[in-house]
Amino acid sequence: MRIAGNSHLFRIRQVGVVKSGTDPYKNEIFGMNPGPFPKPPTAKPLPEQEWLRRTDRAEVGREPFFCGRDAEYEVFRNAVLSLSDGNIGGGTMVFQGAPGAGKSALMLECMEAVRLHSNPQDPWVAVCVSPTILDSPEDLMIAMVNATHQESQRLLAIDSQNSTSPLNRLLELGKALLAELSDRGFSLSGISVGGKLQDKGGSSSNLTADSAFRTMAPLLREFRVVVFVDEAQNTPEGTTTKAVLDYLHRDPKGIPLVAAFFGLSDTKDVLRRCGLSRLSSQRIVNLDPLPLTDAKASIRHMIDVYYTGTGEQNESWTNALAELSQGWPQHINRAGVAVGLTLAENDTRKLDDHLLEQALEKANELKNEYYEQRVEAGYPQADLYIELALAAEQNADGVLSVDELRNLSAPELEKTRTSFDDFLRQSLHAGLLAPAKGLLTRYKFPIPSLGDYLRSAATAPVNPD
Repeated sequence: MRIAGNSHLFRIRQVGVVKSGTDPYKNEIFGMNPGPFPKPPTAKPLPEQEWLRRTDRAEVGREPFFCGRDAEYEVFRNAVLSLSDGNIGGGTMVFQGAPGAGKSALMLECMEAVRLHSNPQDPWVAVCVSPTILDSPEDLMIAMVNATHQESQRLLAIDSQNSTSPLNRLLELGKALLAELSDRGFSLSGISVGGKLQDKGGSSSNLTADSAFRTMAPLLREFRVVVFVDEAQNTPEGTTTKAVLDYLHRDPKGIPLVAAFFGLSDTKDVLRRCGLSRLSSQRIVNLDPLPLTDAKASIRHMIDVYYTGTGEQNESWTNALAELSQGWPQHINRAGVAVGLTLAENDTRKLDDHLLEQALEKANELKNEYYEQRVEAGYPQADLYIELALAAEQNADGVLSVDELRNLSAPELEKTRTSFDDFLRQSLHAGLLAPAKGLLTRYKFPIPSLGDYLRSAATAPVNPD
């Protein structure tokens, strides 16, 4: 037991013991998987037709067939447990990968874990912000205070029978801070706020990062805060951003806080250019394809929810679709969609054996459509990627060193007067290249079938038209 700041809000770290009736969903979690910060249970599946209309795994809430990412989740879990132990500063996490790697899906699972873990005796809050907000201390402050205020309201509803709950004081404090944070009237969470945004000196100028964190501290130090930044590769470079990131990472002015950044494959490099030069290597995660066992588990769950078939049919469909996906989350999703579309076209919900080949063809079409979108988003001359894919095939591990990349791309980049750094950045953003593991700077095609797709273009017959 410990007391945070000067409050009387006790933090009881009996993790896994939750009062009966406080949150049935949370009780179910801790009953099934005891221990601090377990992975949340699977999200409730959407109605089939709504799910089929989705084009991205994290487009509408949590992914209902989320599987795996245990090692990646453990990085998050270790960071929040360290924060729970009272270690503040230096715990920043970076999760990066190509489009379709499941970054947003993983982020939403981590956010749900924070929500389920929070209770009136040990309050936590997950704050999700866009990267552009990091260039505005006052906007970040509004987001953090507002999220904390909402969590106070939720927890107070759970603790409603306790008339002396210290959450009442936090609710009033949050309301007062929100009222201080606007220079014109607007509404947040049903609270009308107005007045002038003022710094400590009483002027109406914008808050500095230091003033913002000092102003938030009386409220936020009563919680443990996890700030989630999605699409973090778009973090703007600038003096203000560097100051904000420094407080998020190193010195949050006594606020028990840890930040988690989710973005494309160059997110780590973007954050370093923004001043985060001392990131722990143990908390930088490159999202690779899932093991085939996890891909199978996800597809099998989807089939069990929406469709019918014999045990043998379920297994043969699951195995074939998982192998086609090669464990890439976006492909796993599109393989499931291909099943739904194929069965709908044939006016059935049964996994008839003669329809499997049709479903695989449709899944492969969706897979190639994804690759076409990736190539279109990369360097305009696709032939360069074909050349790189052919060169990577000659290396035993399918990886290209930065020198090999530079030498192979030089003749083409010289024609268009494109710098190698710009080419590399565009390729990482498009998901055509990704950092490879190891001490040396090396790059790979993030999915094996992407390299196959590019190499097949080199041998495709030329259309005379």
